[in-house]
Amino acid sequence: MSGFRAFLPCLIYVVPAALIALGLPPRVSDLGPGMALIFGMLVLLGGALLHLGYALLRARERADGEAAGAMEAVAHLERVQRRLEGDFAQMRNALADLQSRPEQNVGAVVAEVKVLQSLVERLYSARAAVPEPVAAPSPAAAKPATPAAPATNGSAMGGPSLPMPPVAEGLDEQEILDLVREGLRENAVELALQPIVSLPQRKRRFFECFSRVRTHDGGVIVPEQYLAVAERHGLVTAIDNLLLFRCIQTLRRIRKGNANVGFFLNISPNTLADRGFFRDFIQLMAQNIELAPALVFEFPQRALAQADDSLWRDLDRLAQMGFRFSIDQVTDLDLDAATLSGRHFRFLKLEAARVTEAARSGLLGNDPKLLKRTLDSYAIDLIVERIETEPMLLEVLDLHVDFGQGYLFGEPRIAKSDASGTQLS
Repeated sequence: MSGFRAFLPCLIYVVPAALIALGLPPRVSDLGPGMALIFGMLVLLGGALLHLGYALLRARERADGEAAGAMEAVAHLERVQRRLEGDFAQMRNALADLQSRPEQNVGAVVAEVKVLQSLVERLYSARAAVPEPVAAPSPAAAKPATPAAPATNGSAMGGPSLPMPPVAEGLDEQEILDLVREGLRENAVELALQPIVSLPQRKRRFFECFSRVRTHDGGVIVPEQYLAVAERHGLVTAIDNLLLFRCIQTLRRIRKGNANVGFFLNISPNTLADRGFFRDFIQLMAQNIELAPALVFEFPQRALAQADDSLWRDLDRLAQMGFRFSIDQVTDLDLDAATLSGRHFRFLKLEAARVTEAARSGLLGNDPKLLKRTLDSYAIDLIVERIETEPMLLEVLDLHVDFGQGYLFGEPRIAKSDASGTQLS
């Protein structure tokens, strides 16, 4: 059948050529058989040439299509190769870091590789099977950006500092998604640290961790850019979890040279909702229990209000290892300090504008300092964040708070690694 279809176009010019060669001489008296045959041959040759040209054109189009398909297949294989190389590099880095700690056993290696493997699988699935995403800040990332303020000199540890790289702008959805995936694959997560100071001395006591994904041109992608994109592609939980994992890896290196520094690390509602990952994460922290004195896990008030008994049991496991907790993004000031303390919360964060307005409007009662005294009685320290100006600080000091955070005391700055380890610079 295919041979007949290939021969069928030939009839278009073979039949007319035969009719001319055989049928013209009887009808045209001046035209002899020889001349009719020549005309028939010319029609046959012209048709054959046209047919051949058309066949060559179709063959070229097919060849171009096959070549394009082959090039796309090669490009896909190259992308897969780069992805696998990046994944293996991540695992090698994790294993090398664990091998540098001789006190760790095989369980530490297994826990870290297990978490990394599950995160890589989720990140590269077309549509990760994740719980319904919650529109909230991602781990270690980010609360909404505060207004720009003059940069403070000095690093988190008092040395020269690195300013935050510029935020990459003008990107479409696919570019943002590709840059975030590439940044996570290439271990390009920057850990920025903002100081938390004791008041009124302004002595740096802790640092809050914020994650930024570095792009190939030196800029950064911030959560405000990628959260909505990640949600639409079913990747928000995988990205949240991998960012949290990266922050823990970086903090572990920082601790080698800064053993007395404490860090606040945000846990997003997406991570809490992903119970499988969160339990693997708890197992990972059990293998890194040396971080417990220096690491405070921070949870939004809204996420804790929705917590079930299973989540509280998981948090209790972390607390039994020595990790402390903080509650932030507080919108309801009707707080049960006794319950929070019993569940191992040792810090409570309030925004400066919210707490000062509450004090002025009487929402804190006749004595605004009563909230602070109540928290003190349950061993909960009050941190007022987003302090941006000296007048704002004066209002906060009237409440006798323990700690302050905001651009007035220092903007987030990059924790820089060098060949001798990781230092805050």
